[in-house]
Amino acid sequence: MVKIEKVLVPTDFSKASLAAIRYALSLAKEHRATVVVYHAISPKIMRDRAWEDYQYISNNWVPPFQPHALDELMRNKAMDVVRFLDDAVEPELLKAVRITPLARVGEVVDGIVSAAQETQCDLIVMTSRERSWLGRLVTASLTRQVVCSAPCPVLSIQPWAQVKIGSGERVSIRQLQLAA
Repeated sequence: MVKIEKVLVPTDFSKASLAAIRYALSLAKEHRATVVVYHAISPKIMRDRAWEDYQYISNNWVPPFQPHALDELMRNKAMDVVRFLDDAVEPELLKAVRITPLARVGEVVDGIVSAAQETQCDLIVMTSRERSWLGRLVTASLTRQVVCSAPCPVLSIQPWAQVKIGSGERVSIRQLQLAA
């Protein structure tokens, strides 16, 4: 039997990513595994934010001296993950599964793959997004890119999917109540 001890689930704080979180938490509860909820902070956002933090001083743009600004940002983003879970997931489940929030600056795909390697995850659970045929033709989805370079299996959850629960009933992944 396959042993799952750690599951990585990326989030962008959307309702679509919540479907993957719900599924990952359900798997983790069943396997007594830890869930690492990962959020990537885009370098572009960091550059834009850094530009806003610069101060204009006598014909020069000078960044204010903030030695721990990046550490503080990482802590704040990790707390955003915790707040998102508190708002979106049943409290009973949050108590039943060990959850580790993780936030890193980097491109999404590279960050997910690196986080999976760093935390030695056994499985990545992601939500795939519905895209037009043209969108699929022009670019590969983030999920597909992760599948091609992940160090472990990747489970793709469609937000419209239905899953069978303990009673045998099929419910939408969006409606999955995991505390029962």
